[in-house]
Amino acid sequence: GVLAALVTGDQRAIERADWDIFRATGVAHLMSISGLHITMFAWLAARLVRWAWGRSARLCLAVPAQSAALVAGVLLAAAYALFSGWGVPAQRTVTMLATLALLRLAGLRWPWPQVWLLACAAVVLLDPWALLQAGFWLSFVAVGVLFASDGGAADAGAKGVRSHFYALLREQWVVTLALTPLSLVLFGQIALVGLLANLLAIPWVTLLVMPLALAGVLCAPLWQLAAWALQPLLALL
Repeated sequence: GVLAALVTGDQRAIERADWDIFRATGVAHLMSISGLHITMFAWLAARLVRWAWGRSARLCLAVPAQSAALVAGVLLAAAYALFSGWGVPAQRTVTMLATLALLRLAGLRWPWPQVWLLACAAVVLLDPWALLQAGFWLSFVAVGVLFASDGGAADAGAKGVRSHFYALLREQWVVTLALTPLSLVLFGQIALVGLLANLLAIPWVTLLVMPLALAGVLCAPLWQLAAWALQPLLALL
């Protein structure tokens, strides 16, 4: 059921008992196609296109590899979102990615509040009813908090794996702290173990389970590997 939700966005096959566990541990947002998954897909697609584009001098002379990768990443993310049913979270993510890509292609370097507000405005312009959805506020508050609290953590990757881990821990803690009161208002409950559970589940699902589930579309036996990869996480949760 979880694999079906990750690949197609259809959550109906997930057992009620599993949903109870996901909600209690604060990882329900990972168990379907989410903005995180689409963004990860766009990033991987852009990296692959940039690498392939850079192998051709003729293509690079026509269009810079970085620009081609940006456009391809957004278009492929949109195609994936359409494949998954074009739900509101998918629409929101593709709109945000397209807005950021257009700014980059135009050579604009805006302060983060302006970029954040422009992405919000683009989403609301396309879907005014998004303002009434909890996912809209959770997504944009999380992104805004990460923008506002980025004290150079984005450059920590050059210092090694330990810095990556501390940056991930810091970001997860900041987002959890910021979204806790919002979750209490919107859902009437909070996950006390959400920080620890997400710290484990986000990389596990995004970097291991999700790629295997998507690759299963082309090679069905990989779905079995994805199911096996999911079992230890479910047991730990």
